[in-house]
Amino acid sequence: MRHDFPRVKFGSDLEHPAEMNTCGKIPIVTAPAQQAPVQPQHRFRLDIEGLRALAVGFVLLHHASATLLPGGFAGVDMFFVVSGFVITTQLIKEVERTGTVNLPGFYARRAKRLLPAAGMVLIFTAISTWAFASRVQWSNIGTDIVGSSLYVVNWVFASRSVDYLAEDAQPSPLQHFWSLAVEEQFYVIWPLLIIGLATLATTLAKRRSGSRSAPIPRRAVLAGGLLVLVVLPSLAWSIYYTQTSPEQAYFVTTTRLWELGFGALVAVLAPTWKLLPSRIATIIAWTGLAGLVISMLIITTETAWPGSAALIPVITTSMVIIGGFSSGPTGPVTLLGLKPLVWIGGLSYSLYLWHWPLLRTGEWIFGEQGPYQGLAIVAFSFLPAWIGYQLVEKPIRYSKTISASPKFSLSLGANFTAIGVIAGLLLLTATSSTAESSPDEPVSLTNIDPAESTADDAESTQQPVDEPVDTSPLFDVITPDPTVVTTDLPAIYAMGCSVSLEGTDATPCTSDTATGDDLDVVLLGDSKAGQWWTPLETVAADNNWSLVSYTKSACSYADAMLIKDDLDYVECRAWNDQVREILMADPPDVVVTSALSINARAEDGSVDTQPVIDGTISYWQELADQGTVIVALSDTPQFPNLEDYGYPSVYECVADNLDTPNEDCAFSDSRVLGNRVLEPAADAVAKATFVDMNAYVCPGGTCQPVFRNVLMYRQGSHISDTFSQGMTRPLSEEIVPLIEASTQQ
Repeated sequence: MRHDFPRVKFGSDLEHPAEMNTCGKIPIVTAPAQQAPVQPQHRFRLDIEGLRALAVGFVLLHHASATLLPGGFAGVDMFFVVSGFVITTQLIKEVERTGTVNLPGFYARRAKRLLPAAGMVLIFTAISTWAFASRVQWSNIGTDIVGSSLYVVNWVFASRSVDYLAEDAQPSPLQHFWSLAVEEQFYVIWPLLIIGLATLATTLAKRRSGSRSAPIPRRAVLAGGLLVLVVLPSLAWSIYYTQTSPEQAYFVTTTRLWELGFGALVAVLAPTWKLLPSRIATIIAWTGLAGLVISMLIITTETAWPGSAALIPVITTSMVIIGGFSSGPTGPVTLLGLKPLVWIGGLSYSLYLWHWPLLRTGEWIFGEQGPYQGLAIVAFSFLPAWIGYQLVEKPIRYSKTISASPKFSLSLGANFTAIGVIAGLLLLTATSSTAESSPDEPVSLTNIDPAESTADDAESTQQPVDEPVDTSPLFDVITPDPTVVTTDLPAIYAMGCSVSLEGTDATPCTSDTATGDDLDVVLLGDSKAGQWWTPLETVAADNNWSLVSYTKSACSYADAMLIKDDLDYVECRAWNDQVREILMADPPDVVVTSALSINARAEDGSVDTQPVIDGTISYWQELADQGTVIVALSDTPQFPNLEDYGYPSVYECVADNLDTPNEDCAFSDSRVLGNRVLEPAADAVAKATFVDMNAYVCPGGTCQPVFRNVLMYRQGSHISDTFSQGMTRPLSEEIVPLIEASTQQ
């Protein structure tokens, strides 16, 4: 499956107990006397530093251009394993030395190691967003800065990834902070878990001390506890969730804990790995390294992730670490311990922090980047990474004054967190200050028909109007403001009855104003149908109709397995089954529908439009046979792609061209995808009629995004609710005579 979001990196904190040494490297674990000395020429596990360098290199190459290294995003999984190994090694040593973990000291080391460097990047991101990004993006990025500062941003991204109304959202310059958030959450719970398991091991040992049974080794209790409580449940959940909700599964902590847990198990079982013969350890380590490199080439963005596929980099990374205990100089340390790799490994946290915001800033300034431009920006990221490492990370990390006081370290980290939160809130405040408020007095929007402005145009499909054309602005400024137009939604969203992508329950919305008894009308379909709720509610009330809606994101009413993000949209099928049962039990007089969905799975497994057409005809014909009249409103046109306009959405284009929106952001109405289904289905069902509302939305074939200072478009190809309200009279004139004539037959 294709990942919707850029693949980002790793966690970061690879420091060691009490900073462990002045270099911040991982100490060698001395092998038993009968084994060959472990890396006798080095004091530290340089292969771990080299692994860090490889991981960050994989990620940087992938982000520079996915074509350079398709599976480079799996570098994040390598780092999860390494972080789990390093942190657990620290904790176990402290437990074995003192019997517990000094929690204030542990959290203080994390705070001074991670938060200052991250705070600098968050401030830079806030400034670069304000200076170079479209103001439409300020709100989301401001939220991301706050979430990143508090290390919960992975849950923000998980929520946004399945928000159908956030389909235009661009990759955040802080997208990479999701993995840092996962690790920070891991750091919060992990020492508590280790303490709990160590206490359990001590309790079991005391109980068995009076019996003839041999005591259970503490590490065996730790390994068993981690396996049962973390690794196996998280892995099972990751496999399941990746198959059912891949967008969310990529970001959430629960699908990633098993990867950190794998590294933790390697640390817990260290005495076993030290007993491996050097030759066997060397084979394991080199095999793991080769597997890592190969996995980066065979994994692609189409691979369902993390799920079971993530076992490949997780296991191979673990093999390199395991083999490194006793492989000696013949192991991968000969490569991973090279000075350039060790240097990059030490710089990897800063590199990771800086490279992605710089790539996004480059896109804002210069436009979409090719591989060479991406590589150039990634190479440039070494400069701020090195400066930040030398001027901020090292001085704070190795300051004797700061290290001597956990309270001081925690306070320092809290201050940098607060700075990040403030930067995000300032950006959010700047967003709200740019959005002009609407007039205090309500404005009548029952007739803002854009087709009137071209009534005398020879190319217009509309008949000339008898009354003078009024094109005076309805508002002093463009309304809704482009920065908030994504919230300009029909009431069915606030009512909670427009079903989300994951939902399957057929939840109706019943109008409070359209409660007449002349006709029972149902608004049915996906969000393209839902966008007509506001004017249809007024039309229904004016004509003494009752009105109920059944809508679900990206789900048209069709007897077919629709496709969403290259996967079978099983939730849509389940929802359709429920809606069909409801409608067939009590068929309405009229169904008003619309849809964008154009592809479904055919019987031979292929994906095509024809199954959607056939499935739509099937369901419509069932209703028609019961006397129901079907009115199919046209799909509204799609904004051209990013390459053509330089903007992902109409409203973002308008936001940056407020003085000349119709000159710079107008587009052709040729991309009306859903009509490929709606028109032929209406032709095939006698009691169904296709109504082309695009003669009003895009008169003369050109979609001008602003009419009488009303912004017409919100997400994707949806019209704003403000503009939809203005379509009340045109909608009434189109459908009321049609419905009256059809229901009287």
